[in-house]
Amino acid sequence: MSESLDFNPASHPDLEWSVAMQSQLDDQVQCFAVADAGNGLVAIANIDNDKAVITGTPCELRKLRDAFAAGQYDGLIGA
Repeated sequence: MSESLDFNPASHPDLEWSVAMQSQLDDQVQCFAVADAGNGLVAIANIDNDKAVITGTPCELRKLRDAFAAGQYDGLIGA
């Protein structure tokens, strides 16, 4: 489940950003937002740094998700 977010990084203007409901604590957004960037791309942005926006295809992002789920990056995220 996600919630709309008023977020407009200069590098990706006019996208409709959303954040996972679980990313919020006491009405403050924490971590990342996602948006349909058009042309088959998804944008992911760090809420605390509007210059930190990356884009990828859904397939690329599924591979990244799967790598995190498999523990490939546990050493980086302190899991």
